[in-house]
Amino acid sequence: MSGQGPAVDKGMTTLLGCQESYACGGSDEAAFECDECGSLQCARCELELHRQERMRNHDRVRIAPGHVPFCDSCKGDSSCPVNGGRLRAVVRCQGCKTNLCLDCQKRTHSGVNKRKHPLTPYPPAIAPQDNCLAAGESHMEILKAELEKVSSFILVDEREEMQVKDVEDFVSRLRCKSDELLKVVSIFGNTGEGKSHTLNHTFFLGREVFKTSPTQESCTVGVWAAMDPVHRVVVIDTEGLLGAGANQGQRTRLLLKVLAICDVVIYRTHADRLHDDLFKFLGDASDAYLKHFTKELKATTTRCGLDVPLSTLGPAVIIFHETVHTKLLGSDKPSESVERLLQERFRKLGLFPEAFSSIQYRGTRTYNPPTDFSGLLLSLEQQLDNNTTRSPRSASVIYKALQALSERFSGEIADEHMASNSFFPDEYFTCSSLCLSCCSGCKRSMNHLKEGLDHEAKQRCRYSAQYDNRIYTCKASTSPNATPVHVEVYLRG
Repeated sequence: MSGQGPAVDKGMTTLLGCQESYACGGSDEAAFECDECGSLQCARCELELHRQERMRNHDRVRIAPGHVPFCDSCKGDSSCPVNGGRLRAVVRCQGCKTNLCLDCQKRTHSGVNKRKHPLTPYPPAIAPQDNCLAAGESHMEILKAELEKVSSFILVDEREEMQVKDVEDFVSRLRCKSDELLKVVSIFGNTGEGKSHTLNHTFFLGREVFKTSPTQESCTVGVWAAMDPVHRVVVIDTEGLLGAGANQGQRTRLLLKVLAICDVVIYRTHADRLHDDLFKFLGDASDAYLKHFTKELKATTTRCGLDVPLSTLGPAVIIFHETVHTKLLGSDKPSESVERLLQERFRKLGLFPEAFSSIQYRGTRTYNPPTDFSGLLLSLEQQLDNNTTRSPRSASVIYKALQALSERFSGEIADEHMASNSFFPDEYFTCSSLCLSCCSGCKRSMNHLKEGLDHEAKQRCRYSAQYDNRIYTCKASTSPNATPVHVEVYLRG
């Protein structure tokens, strides 16, 4: 065998490994290609590298099966306008750590020193280079055709009433299969922050699946849903916080029901700095979720006979922060992780959002419109691929969970509860009945009578001659806490 040619093992299968070795040591499989870094990167390296301020706006794409990277050495065929005319590599030189097309490999490795460098071949590119533009346009046309079929529909109105009659109707409107496993993504934020716009550009290539409006009035009332045909996720648009409409208590409570069925929640803010209201909302939502919804989700699994247990751990949260005049969070403290800075803000406010599986920050600074949503999409895809805490489930399970929560936590909220310091006071979720004798409130959950559970007061009742609500105790007992044998509790509904 001649020793003049490069060492190429033509029979080997090329595994696209991470070429950065920044966080993984080079052992992980590549998941992204960063054009500006000029390398393939695993999920860990991509995340750690692009947390740095100078690299945050790098253009990177997720690697699909059969992916072949670009040549690092040449400009390629300038007649092809896609990707600046760069050609796909045919080999990777393990000695130089570069990806090379055939011409560049011959040009740069013809010398004696580099001729014996070990080369790893890449599989042939799926699309021929002379058809690169046509292939890109064809893919985009197919994608646009799929998105043309997508339309949003109202799922729950502002009075917390379900607007989809049954599971079959829900599946039909989503245009999915009844046994298809799905995940759910929703968005929260103050009114006017551009939530619907964010969903349209992140999931639907800017097509107005969710209605947007330039007027002062909020264009999203209630909860709307649509199916993303690319990622196969249910996307939910919600009404904005701090709106001017009626029934604000019920509308706020509705948000927590949506949060309970979601796998990923986007909190959208356009403020130049992260306000305390954001942390207060997430902290209060976490407390209410753990106190009122965890038990109900377990009960729903049993009561509805669901074949997939509902996770009692809350969704992952992505804070999507867009600034214009100010730096992004953590850009002036590169040695500290952004997540640590978020936790510090929660701690200073005395809040501990333990219900959420994770809280992640994704910022973008818009010097000139339009807004760049690619970073948000990358974060969403990473979370959707993670099935550690929340697994995908059928549309039937999603619908039944929301229906059960809507039936359990419903009814009008008294005006006196609207002035609470909390976004989600207990009164939004507990029985509103009061004892006629002592005026103590019932501490059980809403609509507990449907399950055959009687009212239970928060404190010991006092005697009232009007209701003769005496408690009879056993005289034979010598214990200071005599055993009650009869009690009558009067409650007002």
